Amino acid sequence: YIDNKIIEDPNLMRWKVFIPKSNGAGTFGEMLSTPLIASPYTGCTGSFIQIGSFNLENEAANCIKYLKSKFCRGLLSTLKVTQDNQKSVWKNVPLQDFTEKSDIDWTKSIADINKELYAKYRLSEDEKNFIETHVKAME
Repeated sequence: YIDNKIIEDPNLMRWKVFIPKSNGAGTFGEMLSTPLIASPYTGCTGSFIQIGSFNLENEAANCIKYLKSKFCRGLLSTLKVTQDNQKSVWKNVPLQDFTEKSDIDWTKSIADINKELYAKYRLSEDEKNFIETHVKAME
């Protein structure tokens, strides 16, 4: 038991996603270790990075779909060239709205979400083909 008064994490009472800080080898387009949803009152050590802070579990699940998308991991790979998965390597990955008001339909398959993201960010055919051929699929 820890008294809530000594915890200074505003996200502790919210849903979030954790992924290991040490992840992969830095190969372009590699798969991430399986992200996991963390419920309110769940925290992590520095061995993990926390992604997001959500009101609903479904929003955290939508975030995981984004993390598994080729679009997201292709952009992540532009800066992540080692196994170290520090916050700074996520700089080129655009933030998304994971609520029901999002312009992306998170109920779709990851392959369809990729197509929506390509359209949203107006990727050229060459850019889409590069991502599709160089980034491994995650389901």
